[in-house]
Amino acid sequence: MLRDLSRTGARELIATAVRVSPSLRQGLLLTGVLALFAGAGRIIAPLTIQRSIDSGLVPRTVIPAVVIGAAAVVVAGTASLLLNRRLQSRIEQALAGLRRAGLRRVHEMAASTADRIPSADLVSRLTSDVDQVTTFLQGGGIQFLTNTAQLLIATGLLFVYNWRLALPVLVLTGLLLVAMAGMQKLIARRYARARQDLSRMQTAVAESVLGAAVIRSTGTGERARAKLDEAVDRARDSLVSTLVPLHGNTSLGEIAISTMTVAVLLGGVWWGITGDPSLTAGQVVAMVLLVTFFVRPLQFLVQSLGEAQNALTGWRRALELVTTESATVADGVTLPPGPVGVTVENVSARYPDGPIVLHDVTLRIEPGEHVAIVGRTGSGKSTFAKLLTRGLVPAEGSIYLNGELLERLAGLSLAGRVVIVPQEPFLFTGTIGDNIKLGAPGASDETVLGVIDRLGLHEWYGTLSQGLDTPTGMRGERLSVGERQLVALARTALADPDLVVFDEATSGIDPATDLAVQRALAVLTRDRTTVSIAHRMITAETADRVLVFADGRIVQSGHHSELVHEPGPYAGLALASAEGQP
Repeated sequence: MLRDLSRTGARELIATAVRVSPSLRQGLLLTGVLALFAGAGRIIAPLTIQRSIDSGLVPRTVIPAVVIGAAAVVVAGTASLLLNRRLQSRIEQALAGLRRAGLRRVHEMAASTADRIPSADLVSRLTSDVDQVTTFLQGGGIQFLTNTAQLLIATGLLFVYNWRLALPVLVLTGLLLVAMAGMQKLIARRYARARQDLSRMQTAVAESVLGAAVIRSTGTGERARAKLDEAVDRARDSLVSTLVPLHGNTSLGEIAISTMTVAVLLGGVWWGITGDPSLTAGQVVAMVLLVTFFVRPLQFLVQSLGEAQNALTGWRRALELVTTESATVADGVTLPPGPVGVTVENVSARYPDGPIVLHDVTLRIEPGEHVAIVGRTGSGKSTFAKLLTRGLVPAEGSIYLNGELLERLAGLSLAGRVVIVPQEPFLFTGTIGDNIKLGAPGASDETVLGVIDRLGLHEWYGTLSQGLDTPTGMRGERLSVGERQLVALARTALADPDLVVFDEATSGIDPATDLAVQRALAVLTRDRTTVSIAHRMITAETADRVLVFADGRIVQSGHHSELVHEPGPYAGLALASAEGQP
């Protein structure tokens, strides 16, 4: 599963973020200096006002004070502009890197992990979750740094003017921060749940949209809408549940901030009359203004806590994806060149948290041999295919390719040399030519046409209105099932792998395309190590050897011509196929 950072402390989370996005810590000194200038420039105003009032508002004092104040405003504005541009650039660079790293991790994570996570959740972590961070920062999140510098400077000046008046401000601030810390934990939990429910809702929406044709044809619209309504209601309730602590936090903050201002104003007047006659009117006014500068960051923090927590939750979810353990072998060995031989020794397999589904399988597949795997549904055929392509890790035993342990082979060493062709091949939005060229990026049209001709697919190619430029539509929806399979076979042939695994690649193909598929398969399997999960007997009949699976075990092994006359499951499967039974 994905790494869980929900219980990670702020310090560890920040350390993780900096490790993932090193650009965040680059130039921190300059960033801090700009923040201090921006904050200090704002604080100059109370000092100039105090000086002007205490001098009796005479021109010789007011004019220099106004000039100094204006210069401070210019300095603060310039520093704030440079700070915003610098932080936005750094943060957007870090978020872009976070997206790229997350996408790489999706491609590198163990197949057993990816299979247990809805694709909509992974997409959400790379898009909307990161967008929450950007939205918060663009809406004023960057001001937090300037406000923090302003708060620290204002705190120091309050103590310089009168520590007795500053003390209640700090006490109220401490109580407010303690209350906000407790509220923040509650809000964090509720936002985390809300993001999960939003992800589930996106999954339900995607299924309803992509499966619209099936829903219409089966008349299950009411049930699909009920499922979608439930997901929408759950997401709505989760978001509404965050409002109660947010509104409570805002009310608490406003009360505390108003109390601070009143305490300084009334306390300053009283202290100036009875306690300390040396406390001037200008100093009281300056302290009230300083309190304003002091509470402004607190107001910002109180009012933006919800947006900040939502952004933090999105950031954490993206980091969970990026820091999830990769299945890529960092110091893996290279698969030796040449045709691939497969050795399976006492292999048992299970899916995560499930029982053993494949039991003590031992066999040897020679380089260049074509082996067909047959058996009834649930017999372990597809599980065996996933083991060969590292889509599943053995629970027990070992698998070797050309004498090298499969789990120790580097990912780049396997890329292009071990290929699986699934029952439902995935096509990307684009053209037929684009999808075929994925087998060998950079291949020319002439090379692709040569592969199509070698596979005997020229007749099918002649039916394409735009040739290689024929659009496939999203996920190949503009092509038939058989045509999508032909594109996948051409892509595989262009990759020229040493070991190819067909996971029931001929099932569900219309009769009109079947002949072209069988001809292409015959070319693809020639002089190439091939494992075919056979849904149809014609695949088994043309194989060098047939392995019969039942209840997760190999129960028969041999050539079709031998097994069809032996008592056992294979003869029954052959008879059922001949009689046209499912």
